Amino acid sequence: MIAETRKSSAAAPEETRERILSGARDVIGRKGKRGATTREIAEVAGVNEATLFRHFGSKGALLIACAQRYCGAGELRETMAQLPGRIEDDLLAIGQAILDRMNLNRDLIRWSLVEADYEADVLAETTWRPQLAFLAVLVEFFTARVASGELAGDPQKLAMTFMGLIFSHTLAKEKFPDSELHHGDQGNALRFYIDVFLNGVRSK
Repeated sequence: MIAETRKSSAAAPEETRERILSGARDVIGRKGKRGATTREIAEVAGVNEATLFRHFGSKGALLIACAQRYCGAGELRETMAQLPGRIEDDLLAIGQAILDRMNLNRDLIRWSLVEADYEADVLAETTWRPQLAFLAVLVEFFTARVASGELAGDPQKLAMTFMGLIFSHTLAKEKFPDSELHHGDQGNALRFYIDVFLNGVRSK
């Protein structure tokens, strides 16, 4: 009984932290980082503001923790650890993982673009950023493929180009309601992007 009580007490702070992060995700998705207040986040999380600050210290620290929690870089790394090996298949698995995460975070992405000036002012230049975490994982992949001779080019630029294709696809989905590329089979869309990325579009 004592052991169970201790286990329950130890789990409580982590559960509270997760509730606060979930509340932050909800409020930021609706109001952006600038519009999100620690008071509203605490209310949504079901805690008082003092508890929020006890766990995170400041709004800025909470924003960073929320970005780390929901960006999906860890899941992308797990996906890459199980890749089949063929470049087209690997890029398809990576692309699907990135697309899934970007679709889930489309509201956060839009706010991030709108609030670029706020992020630059409030968050330090060295602050952890979701896009850089994603990019770092991709750079590792392309560095290995360039080293093996399978691909050619600067791994950083290759990673940014590939991620950019999926990023633009995610944001364009709402702007092109009649586009088969954006509203048809997303696997086919990814295969098209991968073919363009690897082979170009100039007729042979």
